[in-house]
Amino acid sequence: MVIAFIGGIILGFLFFYSLNFGTNEIKKFKNPSLFIFVTSLLRIFLLLAGFYYLAQNSGHRFFAALVGAILSRVYIVYFYKNRKE
Repeated sequence: MVIAFIGGIILGFLFFYSLNFGTNEIKKFKNPSLFIFVTSLLRIFLLLAGFYYLAQNSGHRFFAALVGAILSRVYIVYFYKNRKE
């Protein structure tokens, strides 16, 4: 279950880092709505596939991975709110 928790943290960081990357890079594209649509689908697919792999048909492992992803979101929001520019 610890591996699922750590994997959830990693998945959460990947998900929210790619969200930040996508919002910063949107200005470079000619068709930004297509870019956001494709990156959103890729992020969601990666997150769901990661949860499926980490859970391995166990609700406890899935919950541990989900808690890890939520904690990474809380950390990232706290980090960006308190970042000095």
